[in-house]
Amino acid sequence: MSELLQKSPQEILDYENTKSEFSDYTRFEDSAERRQRARVDFINNREYEPGYDYPALDFLIDNDDIMRKKARIYEAVMELQAAENNPGVNTAELKLYQEFHDNRLKKIMLVEAARDLTSPLSSSSYETRKRNFIDINEALYGPMNEAYYMGMIATEKKAIRSLNPANEQSSVIKSDLEKMVGGIEAGEVTEPELLTPSEVRVLRDFVLSSYADILSIVPDTTDDVYYDAQQCSDIMNAALAIGGLAEKGWKVTVDAMKSNPATSGAKKTIVLPSSTRRNAAELKRLIIHEQEVHARRAQNGKESGFKPLQSGTADYADVEEGLGVLMECAVAGTLDNPSFDRARDRYITAGLALGIDGLERDARQVYETVWRLIAIRGAVDGDISESTIAAAKDKAYSHIENAYRGTPFSMRGVIYTKLKVYYEGLAKNTEYFRRNLKTLDSAFNDAMIGKYDHTNDSEAGLVASAISSRKDNA
Repeated sequence: MSELLQKSPQEILDYENTKSEFSDYTRFEDSAERRQRARVDFINNREYEPGYDYPALDFLIDNDDIMRKKARIYEAVMELQAAENNPGVNTAELKLYQEFHDNRLKKIMLVEAARDLTSPLSSSSYETRKRNFIDINEALYGPMNEAYYMGMIATEKKAIRSLNPANEQSSVIKSDLEKMVGGIEAGEVTEPELLTPSEVRVLRDFVLSSYADILSIVPDTTDDVYYDAQQCSDIMNAALAIGGLAEKGWKVTVDAMKSNPATSGAKKTIVLPSSTRRNAAELKRLIIHEQEVHARRAQNGKESGFKPLQSGTADYADVEEGLGVLMECAVAGTLDNPSFDRARDRYITAGLALGIDGLERDARQVYETVWRLIAIRGAVDGDISESTIAAAKDKAYSHIENAYRGTPFSMRGVIYTKLKVYYEGLAKNTEYFRRNLKTLDSAFNDAMIGKYDHTNDSEAGLVASAISSRKDNA
């Protein structure tokens, strides 16, 4: 380290070139065929927990490439700490890079912790491994917001009480829910209104005007016309071309191994699961989320020449996903849409699993509660139809898979907590744009600089300072 102290700022560049992209959740995938079988068996109650394998986790055991990557990232962090003592350094850049690399180390550690959970456990090691996985999740994605969760539960309990069952099936569902969530004491907490209808309309007008050319590529069809994965991919590739990202190397592909759409800034690729089905309205929301948030911010970050803005600063995850959800809501023109419901239901799923109300739950316990909560929203004059129940079970399973993937589904209180950041990030973004409703042009320009927390004045200041200093020294 003493040698590093003698180097000029221009010579200490290894931290900048260190490759540390690492997506934790990609290691939690299983084949689409196995996932579908597990989904059917679980929903039909043939299996208490889905039968998942995680062969990708095996690569972590004595894998030289991962060991070298970890060592190199750690060295980069050490270099950054040493560089802080050099006169004339870009301190904002050093801080952002240090947090950036430290975050990548945590992601590798999270996958290693997931591997340990799926390995044979002795009773003595169970609590240690569980605590380790929980702690790393919280270090990456923060703690749950109890007020958010309890506010949602209060809303759900009100909906349960207001249901007047029209038949025996609806009556049983209501009775089951009263047992499942009736004992949760939400107190006087109420669920906040993130944006008023008039504020949503302002955002809608701005977004539809700003992205009119890109969204116009989606055929003007009715909601009962659905496009399969390849058709969605073709339309989205055309949208990339209109938006100028195709000429910069971006593309959309279909992958049978994926369970959710995913965007990689490093590979300049948006990947759709082979099971993808979207109607026109849903496809517009998918384009605005994946292309105009994830891909656009990654590309702009790359063009800034500042790597953390391409891959994501340490604290970008919640606002990135929340911005995607908010943009979907803006396209829909209301928070009362599937994008908002998905973010909210994921938060409820996380809260139930982690036991924010005092009772940790496994995947089956959470699933049985969540599908019933979703089902009563679809009640018509007190009647919950078979088709409504089937759709609710399918949605609930998707949330369960998102939460428990990479862990044993029978473990109580152990989930992959990234699913909670969608709602938390949405809340941050709604507050950010509410403050800037009269200056949306500049607010969006700032938000699209790259993958960072544009809602945090401190981080926004660091990013502005780092970029300005680079330009001055260029």
